[in-house]
Amino acid sequence: MFKWLKLLRWLGPWCNQERAPKISHHDEEVDFGTNKFRCRVYRPSRLSGAVVVLPGLHPDGLDDARLDRFCRVLAGANILVGLPELPTMQASVMQSDLIEETKLALQYFQQRFQIEGIQSVGLFCISASSIAGLTVTNDDEISSFIHRLHLFGGFADWNEALRFSMTGEISHLDGATEYVSIDPLGLPVVYMNLQQSFPTFLPFSIDIQAQLMDAWHQFVSETWEKPSVRHPQDTSRIAKNIASTFNISDATLQDRVEAVFLQGCAITEGGQDRVHQFLNALDSENLLTTVQWLNPKPQIEKIVIPLDISHGTEDFVVPYPQAIHLQRWSMNQSARVFVTGLYHHTGTVDFKHLLRMLTALPKEIWTSIQLVRAIADLARRPEAFGATLKNNR
Repeated sequence: MFKWLKLLRWLGPWCNQERAPKISHHDEEVDFGTNKFRCRVYRPSRLSGAVVVLPGLHPDGLDDARLDRFCRVLAGANILVGLPELPTMQASVMQSDLIEETKLALQYFQQRFQIEGIQSVGLFCISASSIAGLTVTNDDEISSFIHRLHLFGGFADWNEALRFSMTGEISHLDGATEYVSIDPLGLPVVYMNLQQSFPTFLPFSIDIQAQLMDAWHQFVSETWEKPSVRHPQDTSRIAKNIASTFNISDATLQDRVEAVFLQGCAITEGGQDRVHQFLNALDSENLLTTVQWLNPKPQIEKIVIPLDISHGTEDFVVPYPQAIHLQRWSMNQSARVFVTGLYHHTGTVDFKHLLRMLTALPKEIWTSIQLVRAIADLARRPEAFGATLKNNR
């Protein structure tokens, strides 16, 4: 029986999040057109199954300390772990290239893991990569390699997630409304993604748009999840230093571009208003057509393998009721949902938050235990289900 208790020891908020099992890993580069991206394998001392982890949007890629820790924890529980540094996720913008990147990464791990006698894996998708996980699981060329799927913090409505990350407003299915704290440093990623999908979002030339995208990415790289960086004291200085590097010959235009950049960094006022005004003016049909590939509903309706969906109520990027929407769209009657206050978007809550939710703690701990057991299930191929699936395909 798989020792899921090893995972529980490391993944709960009671554990020091700076510590992790000592696990060796190996990086290789995978060709992607004229470019390459890294794929990493974490090798345990003993082997009881395999999981591929798809990262969320983060400029640090494989160097994201929390992502590395999570993979080390999995490997410490005797799981062979594959982690790709998907270029789209590292660039922090959602482009349809993400699907092909994910497919290539899984094909790489398929070849790599077969040497270890591993024929299929569980797929764990973090946040924005959920759409990639759903799509490749339905791909005829790769579906046989995935025996179970877990979506952690995934979105059901990309547009709503963008708005929520700026307002913290959650609309529940029963009509009730609540608010959670947001991270103002998420705003530049909203700007980057709108500019990627809608070139008319900012009325500048292609060259200036490219400079803005690079500048916001640099800002995010220097400020995201950096404990020593305070907002706005430090972030203001960082943003103004980056703004001074814009290469624009017209002084008036330079001022306009710098002003938009600082708004997008949440340094000056009006950044959120610009986004809401743009989204409100968009024709709903145009919005759906442009980002249709980001709609998980058609994909999740086709998923037949075991599916788990988890979300933290303290998530400040994607509202947690979207997990319920994903479950309702699923035709898989065994799809499970785990919603807990012990986790936020990509990690555990702090001790002060635990004290605030003291009365609900027993229920929360029970939910977190079931969530960890679901993660452990990813590494185990359900043989009976696998045989049925083979006959049906």
